[in-house]
Amino acid sequence: MREALNRVAFGPRAAGPVAVAHFAGLLVLIAVLNLGNPVYGFLGLGGYLHTLLYLPRRAQAVGVALTACPVALSQVGGRIPDGRDAWFGYLAVLFFNLLVAGMLVAFGRVVEAQARHHRQAARELAQANARLAGTLAENAGLHAQLVQQAREAGATDERQRMAREIHDTVAQGLAGIVTQLQAAQHTAQPAARGRHLENAAALARESLVEARRAVAALGPRQLLDAELPAALEELVAGWGRLHGVAAELAVTGGPCPLHPEVEVALLRAAQESLANVAKHAAASRVRLTLSYMAGLVTLDVRDDGRGFDPAGVAGSADGRGGYGLAVMRERVQALAGRLEIESEPGGGTAVSAALPALAREERHG
Repeated sequence: MREALNRVAFGPRAAGPVAVAHFAGLLVLIAVLNLGNPVYGFLGLGGYLHTLLYLPRRAQAVGVALTACPVALSQVGGRIPDGRDAWFGYLAVLFFNLLVAGMLVAFGRVVEAQARHHRQAARELAQANARLAGTLAENAGLHAQLVQQAREAGATDERQRMAREIHDTVAQGLAGIVTQLQAAQHTAQPAARGRHLENAAALARESLVEARRAVAALGPRQLLDAELPAALEELVAGWGRLHGVAAELAVTGGPCPLHPEVEVALLRAAQESLANVAKHAAASRVRLTLSYMAGLVTLDVRDDGRGFDPAGVAGSADGRGGYGLAVMRERVQALAGRLEIESEPGGGTAVSAALPALAREERHG
């Protein structure tokens, strides 16, 4: 408030020579009026205010003391003391005025300091709020960027999942259809030709069902109404009849419901392995072993076919099985599992998939 009054009264001249001369003239006027009539003692309040408004801070104590002299004079009758007792009384009243005025000045300075501190705190708070607003805006931008990245990553994962689903279902079915049609084309026996055509039609119907299921993003058809061992048993039996190869399934350990993604990964691994056997191995016997162990479930697929060099096929995408092996490995590794392939030309092939035995979540209510 004092700074506001200071700016209103004299602005840049405050505390300058003109202000000091103004205060001195006012002080003389107050003294003269009090000597004429003590009722003018109330003008001392104006003298105190002008002291605070116009004098430099280091000179304010002197200004307060000089103003208190005519004020005390008015309080003792407005006459200059003419005796010892009169001077003693005047000095006592002067001391009291100095004490009260000093306390008021000190209180004013404390209030001024607090006001200055509050203004500084308000400025710092405004700066902090501005920084916080900037930080929030930056965080909002980062959040939007992360959401976009997560959305893109989700879209990529979904495309990869659909690619695996199409390969494991439709592509394998079409490959089987082509194989059956080629076999029907090259056989001269009407019965055998009819059997191959029937197999091709059955594969076409099954592929159509799988394509519709993949579009609907459901689980494998074999796992909709059966547990994993039963689904594998159905798969092995159907594959053996279709290709005329002796195929069997063995289950060891205690079968238990597994997480759907684990069961899907194992079933797809079996499908891919059997499809590769049909296309490349020329095997006479295939054995699948599903093993339930403590915290682990494994699927082993072994055949006595012609075998191959895993190092020369695992990374290829030439349509001879390399992409299928890569998809199988990716699916297993996505569930913290491992896929191992052992084979050599003329020595058959062994495919082993091991996954954590994650239990299926029970649904209540």
